[in-house]
Amino acid sequence: MLSVKNLSKSFDGNTILREISLDVAAGETTVILGPSGSGKSTLLRCLNLLETPELGQLSIEGDTVDFGTDLTDEQVRTIRQHSAMVFQNFNLFPHLTAQQNVALAPVLNGKKSKAEAKKLAGQLLAKVGLEHKADAYPDNLSGGQQQRVAIARALAVAPDYLLFDEPTSALDPELEAEVIQVLMGLAAEKRSLVVVTHNMAFARRVADRIIFLDGGTVAYNGAPAGFFASDHARIQRFLQIFEMTDYKI
Repeated sequence: MLSVKNLSKSFDGNTILREISLDVAAGETTVILGPSGSGKSTLLRCLNLLETPELGQLSIEGDTVDFGTDLTDEQVRTIRQHSAMVFQNFNLFPHLTAQQNVALAPVLNGKKSKAEAKKLAGQLLAKVGLEHKADAYPDNLSGGQQQRVAIARALAVAPDYLLFDEPTSALDPELEAEVIQVLMGLAAEKRSLVVVTHNMAFARRVADRIIFLDGGTVAYNGAPAGFFASDHARIQRFLQIFEMTDYKI
């Protein structure tokens, strides 16, 4: 279980998240939706302590930190070991091949030897359909291929939770579909996914739970069916933007 209680985060005096409380169940796909500026990406970054909230608590698989006190480096490492993040702009190392990008973290964290990490990288690249691109550098990969390498890299550290920050927003529809298929496969395996996205088709078809943020607060937290049928005025306005969306994947 991943849980936050009364989590608040501000930037330069501007409150982005206001006393957020929610639970994310292991083995489920949780999709975070909301208009731009609602705090979606900030919330995701707080779950991995890429941003540190001013107030509240974060618990992941029994490890808890209280943001009312200064966190130690050991506390930060403990929380971060439970999750891995996939960013919208891939963030691959340009001087490393796809295989080397995937193999790097397991070696650096001491979990694998170089030989073991190389073997694991090959297996994970095959999992995302890129075994034939193991020796390619990021500049020689499409955006969809780079994002699939980034997903393999996240899987390489065997995280309890995979965090995705708008993983398809930088891609055209065809390349987006490649990445969505990988995410659907992970969801089918009952991986623990937390996905910030604007892809309503993915949210409707794949999510076990939808969290809708508005103005830094949770306006909805529940099943997809309830969200898409909601009579909440703000949710209805949000969904009107996507009313012409083809929900088929």
